[in-house]
Amino acid sequence: MTRPTPGRVALVGLLLLASWASAAAETRTVEVTAEVHGLGRTPEQARHEALQRARDLAVAEVAGIHIAAQQLRLKSVTTDSMRDDFSYLVHTTTQGRIVNEQVSFSTRLKDDMPVYLAALRAEVVLEEGHRDPGFSVELATRPDSHTYRRGETLTLEITSSRECYLTVLNLHADGQVSRLLPNRYATNQFAAAGDKLVLPAPGQGFEIRVDLPDGRRRGREHLLVVATLDPVTFEIPTEPSDELVPASESSMGLTALNQWLVRIPVERRTETLWNYEVVE
Repeated sequence: MTRPTPGRVALVGLLLLASWASAAAETRTVEVTAEVHGLGRTPEQARHEALQRARDLAVAEVAGIHIAAQQLRLKSVTTDSMRDDFSYLVHTTTQGRIVNEQVSFSTRLKDDMPVYLAALRAEVVLEEGHRDPGFSVELATRPDSHTYRRGETLTLEITSSRECYLTVLNLHADGQVSRLLPNRYATNQFAAAGDKLVLPAPGQGFEIRVDLPDGRRRGREHLLVVATLDPVTFEIPTEPSDELVPASESSMGLTALNQWLVRIPVERRTETLWNYEVVE
């Protein structure tokens, strides 16, 4: 996972929702169950994957067959048989987003193998509106690769087709979310049309260094860049310290990100996702 260092970025405040919202969108509540066999996974990994599958099913049930077909095309497996969960969800929730959820886990044995179940009750918002085809944002990394070793540092290069405000998030392999821009060292989110924003810029006083969750030898991570025509920021609460405290999956994480995104009209935002793998 990526952590700004040295000094680490202290992120303060509560979740900030835009003062305006997009046109009233339809919200539906669904209940789904998904299961994952425990072979080759830790219990934590299996529960995490079962939850992601349940979220996918909830969105597909509400958003319909188009999203379900899109999910099938996006499904991928790494050499460790770990699904690319966040890219799977960020893409498939373009038209439907989970904004509230209640989940419970259980375990049963099948042929002496543990099976992990996630029962999910989810509120799914169907987004309305149309994307602006002239509004896009591109992300490149230095080094230019999709595989990095633990401890490597990254430089991000972000270019938007329009004058906008940028929010850069790291979606971690352990289900947490942290914010890379804005941060205490780089507070300016504004980007001029066509200009390349470099993060971190020379002299900004921090690094973006890839890491792995404890106990993992490899993990799939994602950088999400959200460009908006209005200055709105996804805020993450922290403890009163200098350490970056990522949002936990249960309290903030993906659902909080979706809550923030659905408050921004689709015609006034655009996103891009960069997937990469971290290895020992």
